[in-house]
Amino acid sequence: MSPMLVQIVFGWPFIALSLLVSVLGIIFERPWMVFLGALLIAPFSYYLNGTPRFSGFALLLPLFQAGSAWAVKEESVTWSWILLVPTVGIILWLILVGLITPQ
Repeated sequence: MSPMLVQIVFGWPFIALSLLVSVLGIIFERPWMVFLGALLIAPFSYYLNGTPRFSGFALLLPLFQAGSAWAVKEESVTWSWILLVPTVGIILWLILVGLITPQ
Protein backbone atom coordinates (compact mmCIF):
# COMPACT_ATOMS: atom_id res chain seq x y z
CA MET A 1 0.00 0.00 0.00
CA SER A 2 1.43 3.37 -0.94
CA PRO A 3 2.26 5.83 1.86
CA MET A 4 -0.12 8.42 0.40
CA LEU A 5 -3.04 5.98 0.46
CA VAL A 6 -2.24 5.05 4.06
CA GLN A 7 -2.27 8.73 5.05
CA ILE A 8 -5.64 9.20 3.36
CA VAL A 9 -7.31 6.11 4.86
CA PHE A 10 -5.91 6.46 8.38
CA GLY A 11 -5.66 10.25 8.46
CA TRP A 12 -7.54 13.50 8.26
CA PRO A 13 -9.23 13.06 4.85
CA PHE A 14 -11.26 10.04 6.01
CA ILE A 15 -11.84 11.63 9.43
CA ALA A 16 -13.30 14.78 7.87
CA LEU A 17 -15.29 12.77 5.33
CA SER A 18 -16.67 10.55 8.09
CA LEU A 19 -17.89 13.51 10.12
CA LEU A 20 -19.31 15.26 7.07
CA VAL A 21 -21.21 12.17 5.92
CA SER A 22 -22.48 11.48 9.44
CA VAL A 23 -23.68 15.04 10.04
CA LEU A 24 -25.40 15.15 6.65
CA GLY A 25 -26.95 11.76 7.38
CA ILE A 26 -28.43 13.07 10.62
CA ILE A 27 -29.62 16.31 9.06
CA PHE A 28 -31.27 14.59 6.09
CA GLU A 29 -32.37 11.59 8.21
CA ARG A 30 -30.49 9.01 6.16
CA PRO A 31 -29.25 6.22 8.49
CA TRP A 32 -27.16 4.61 5.74
CA MET A 33 -25.07 7.80 5.51
CA VAL A 34 -24.37 7.78 9.25
CA PHE A 35 -23.44 4.10 9.04
CA LEU A 36 -21.11 4.91 6.13
CA GLY A 37 -19.50 7.49 8.41
CA ALA A 38 -18.95 4.74 10.98
CA LEU A 39 -17.23 2.61 8.35
CA LEU A 40 -15.04 5.52 7.30
CA ILE A 41 -13.90 6.26 10.86
CA ALA A 42 -13.06 2.59 11.58
CA PRO A 43 -9.46 2.61 10.23
CA PHE A 44 -8.63 5.77 12.16
CA SER A 45 -10.18 4.37 15.31
CA TYR A 46 -8.12 1.18 14.93
CA TYR A 47 -4.99 3.30 14.55
CA LEU A 48 -5.93 5.49 17.53
CA ASN A 49 -6.48 2.37 19.62
CA GLY A 50 -2.71 1.79 19.46
CA THR A 51 -2.06 4.83 21.64
CA PRO A 52 -2.05 4.38 25.43
CA ARG A 53 -4.41 7.30 26.04
CA PHE A 54 -7.22 5.92 23.87
CA SER A 55 -6.56 2.19 24.11
CA GLY A 56 -9.89 0.37 24.21
CA PHE A 57 -12.08 3.45 23.98
CA ALA A 58 -11.04 4.28 20.42
CA LEU A 59 -12.57 1.04 19.13
CA LEU A 60 -15.95 2.23 20.40
CA LEU A 61 -16.05 5.27 18.08
CA PRO A 62 -17.50 3.37 15.09
CA LEU A 63 -20.00 1.73 17.45
CA PHE A 64 -21.15 5.13 18.69
CA GLN A 65 -21.69 6.22 15.09
CA ALA A 66 -23.51 2.97 14.27
CA GLY A 67 -25.71 3.68 17.30
CA SER A 68 -26.28 7.14 15.91
CA ALA A 69 -27.39 5.57 12.61
CA TRP A 70 -29.80 3.35 14.52
CA ALA A 71 -31.16 6.41 16.36
CA VAL A 72 -31.74 8.15 13.01
CA LYS A 73 -33.57 5.03 11.79
CA GLU A 74 -35.74 5.13 14.91
CA GLU A 75 -36.36 8.86 14.30
CA SER A 76 -34.64 9.97 17.49
CA VAL A 77 -32.57 12.88 16.22
CA THR A 78 -31.55 13.98 19.71
CA TRP A 79 -29.96 10.60 20.48
CA SER A 80 -28.25 10.53 17.11
CA TRP A 81 -26.51 13.83 17.89
CA ILE A 82 -25.62 12.67 21.41
CA LEU A 83 -24.06 9.45 20.08
CA LEU A 84 -21.96 11.46 17.63
CA VAL A 85 -20.49 13.64 20.42
CA PRO A 86 -17.66 11.24 21.51
CA THR A 87 -16.26 11.06 17.99
CA VAL A 88 -16.47 14.81 17.48
CA GLY A 89 -14.96 15.40 20.93
CA ILE A 90 -11.92 13.22 20.34
CA ILE A 91 -11.33 14.70 16.91
CA LEU A 92 -11.57 18.26 18.24
CA TRP A 93 -9.22 17.34 21.08
CA LEU A 94 -6.68 15.94 18.59
CA ILE A 95 -6.95 19.10 16.49
CA LEU A 96 -6.37 21.25 19.59
CA VAL A 97 -3.38 19.19 20.70
CA GLY A 98 -1.96 19.36 17.19
CA LEU A 99 -2.28 23.13 17.13
CA ILE A 100 -0.70 23.83 20.52
CA THR A 101 2.05 21.19 20.38
CA PRO A 102 5.26 22.55 18.83
CA GLN A 103 6.45 20.66 15.78
